[in-house]
Amino acid sequence: MPQLFMRTALSLAFLLSTSGTLHAATERDRVVDETLSQLKAQYVHPATYPAIEQHVRKHQEAGDYTSAVSEEEFARLLTAHMQEISHDKHMRLKFQPDVRSLRPSANASTPAKRALERRENYGLQKVEILPGNVGYIDIVKFHDTAEGARETIGAAMGFVAHTDALIIDLRNNRGGGEAMQLLTSYFFKHQFTVMELHYRHDGIYKARTLARIPGKRYLDKPVYLLTSDRTFSAGEAFSYAMKSLKRATLVGATTRGGGNPITMFPLRRDYLLSVPTGVSVSPVDGGSWEGVGVQPDVAVDEASALDVAHRQALQTLHQRSKDETVRASLEKHIAALERR
Repeated sequence: MPQLFMRTALSLAFLLSTSGTLHAATERDRVVDETLSQLKAQYVHPATYPAIEQHVRKHQEAGDYTSAVSEEEFARLLTAHMQEISHDKHMRLKFQPDVRSLRPSANASTPAKRALERRENYGLQKVEILPGNVGYIDIVKFHDTAEGARETIGAAMGFVAHTDALIIDLRNNRGGGEAMQLLTSYFFKHQFTVMELHYRHDGIYKARTLARIPGKRYLDKPVYLLTSDRTFSAGEAFSYAMKSLKRATLVGATTRGGGNPITMFPLRRDYLLSVPTGVSVSPVDGGSWEGVGVQPDVAVDEASALDVAHRQALQTLHQRSKDETVRASLEKHIAALERR
């Protein structure tokens, strides 16, 4: 009797396991199908799609997706296989449980999404005054809607308003949306187009700075941007615009190289697909950072980028100042940095 019960239990467990595996395999196949369908309809470079599909189907037929040990691993594999052909770092699939509660449709703004933005403090991690009256802002993401970020970014810029130079840390900035235009607005007197987004289906959108912003603009003072090979998307757009307009000095490493604007598509119940649906074009020089990144003005190891930028800021302020007391103070701060 005990042996019979064990066999029955094992058989039942096998059937349940097999059923679960088949369900997972079927669900993943559906995710692959929906992913390819969206790419075919929306990807900004349609001529590349057939090669992407062929490559993905080859891995699908080989069982690579059904054998993935987790949904996260499945999404990572599919992303890697798409990018092997497209070389587009914005093209990716993410496992996002109950995705439609966060994004019921492409790029939708929901209470849950807005609550997440607030919890992330709209991407701002740190604001302080460094020795020598140099401001420092660490921002890891530009959120999708500038309106939600106005108060937070306005408060940060108000805090550094009376500094003599400013360092903005983008080394961990993973991109985002319209809040980039809001921050850019603080460094220029007049409105202008930061970049043009040329979409496959929706024409040209001009991403412009804002006419009205909270607090004072930060004009005619040195600005330094810290970059790394993780700086991505909107973080690169900000860097490209500030560099091409000669409004900031970039210190660090070449950025990651993701210039194509995206549309987010919820797939099934638990996946979020990012599809590049346009290309970014600078109205200043007609260029883009897609695939090549933004080159720094001062190339240094990212770990030392802050000290290098701080020292350059102090040296610039020292050269400009005619106040001997201020110059003497700056010399002490420069010496302290050089002793590190």
